[in-house]
Amino acid sequence: MIDVGIDESKFPASPLIVVSAIVGNTALMRKLDAEWKRDLTESGVDYFHAKDHWNGSAKAYHGISRDERERLLARLVGHIQHRFCFGASAIVDETEYKSVSSERFRSQYGSAYGFAFQLVMTMILAELIKQGRNNQPVNVLVEQGHANAEQVIGFIRDKKHLNSPKGLRANTYGLGGKKDNPILQAADLLAFGVCELENNGESEFLARLALPKYGKRSLKLPWDKSSVEAAVGDINWNLDRMKAGISGAKRHKELVMW
Repeated sequence: MIDVGIDESKFPASPLIVVSAIVGNTALMRKLDAEWKRDLTESGVDYFHAKDHWNGSAKAYHGISRDERERLLARLVGHIQHRFCFGASAIVDETEYKSVSSERFRSQYGSAYGFAFQLVMTMILAELIKQGRNNQPVNVLVEQGHANAEQVIGFIRDKKHLNSPKGLRANTYGLGGKKDNPILQAADLLAFGVCELENNGESEFLARLALPKYGKRSLKLPWDKSSVEAAVGDINWNLDRMKAGISGAKRHKELVMW
């Protein structure tokens, strides 16, 4: 069994959104959960949030010192490195996405967030195939609260309803709060780090997480509007085949490869 935690990060005034996933064996993710909560309790922190970690007035941190925040971050990063299989991140330029996609396309493939989510799931599938583990059931937890979170849940529900032998084997799925779920807090650390790197050219969080020893376990798909154009071409190709009555044309939902 494989657990996937999905989180998103976006800097103010930036068109870039980053959707990241932390992927790991269920048994190891349970250990990460226990270790993570233990360290938060010992440090007197309610929950980890990358954006607020160095903010001295962040309520969740109850005024703990910078040195204690440093020690806590080192421990949390260590838990991710020792417990996860890999992380996956997709970057989408929200402004450009809207400019190169039609309303019909977005109604099928979703918002920029929804599209980034599907890119991440495709990356996860590709990596699991590479590892020979694509037949394992996958549990997906998405952070609640995002305006398009329900859209993402709809994608998973549709995929599960298709019951196709191809692609990810969706098992359980749902929305969860970041405060109660270390796997979402770990995904937040990755998403914030990737977002910080894309916007600022450097990221302390990502540098700590993706050390050379673990770098190959951090997958990133940069933004490229050609990914939208390729998907549009795929849809149009299938629509033409359906109109012509050619056998083998697929319904749209089956075009979602993951």
